Amino acid sequence: MPPLLHRKSPIPLYTQVKELLRSRLAGGDGGDEHQLPSERELAKELGVSRMTVRQALRELIDEGSVFTAPGRGTFRVTGKLSQPLGQLTSFSQDMIQRNLVPSSRLLAADQTVDAHLAAALGIAETAQIARIRRLRLADGEPMALETSHLPLDLCPGILSLDLEHRSLYEILQSVYQLRLKSAEQSIESRLAEHGTAALLHIDANSPVLYNERRTQLDDGRVVEYVRSWYRGDRYQFRIRLSM
Repeated sequence: MPPLLHRKSPIPLYTQVKELLRSRLAGGDGGDEHQLPSERELAKELGVSRMTVRQALRELIDEGSVFTAPGRGTFRVTGKLSQPLGQLTSFSQDMIQRNLVPSSRLLAADQTVDAHLAAALGIAETAQIARIRRLRLADGEPMALETSHLPLDLCPGILSLDLEHRSLYEILQSVYQLRLKSAEQSIESRLAEHGTAALLHIDANSPVLYNERRTQLDDGRVVEYVRSWYRGDRYQFRIRLSM
């Protein structure tokens, strides 16, 4: 057992492991990709149980210090993805600007009639609404869960298009010749429910950034009402203020 871990200390063993790993990552130990060894390797190296290592890693994940990539391992967070507020861009545009490869997994695409959604879109209660639910990824890592709602009379047939590999904003502009102008957006902190957490590859009740946005056309009509859940450990929003 390494001398840095003390079984008789009042500090829990998993906390000691966490701090040891934090120091290791801060010092750049972990290779070019800043990858940690596996749970099994760490448990053997440190002389502790895998449960102790798992608890330490879970806390580092909750703090935003590391993240897990399914099938690849656990990596140091080298910087959260930052989206500037005040600029209307799509998820795909944001990722491309950061030299990341954006992709989506289409979870559902259907149409519905809903009074609350109709009110958010400024349309009649009985109007048909396209509902598109996608998991948004960057370099294959889940970043956000997004459900978009659009008035079907503005984009008829959109549910039959390639919603998994194309940007929704690109479709609206190139296929339907709609001119996006502005958006109203609200952001709040929430805890991820089990289904959302599983899709985002985070623990249930982990913090997420819940985002609602209403996007308008140049003539004032609302073209999209979207609800998004962004991983709190991998994403931040930024705004510039001035006097």
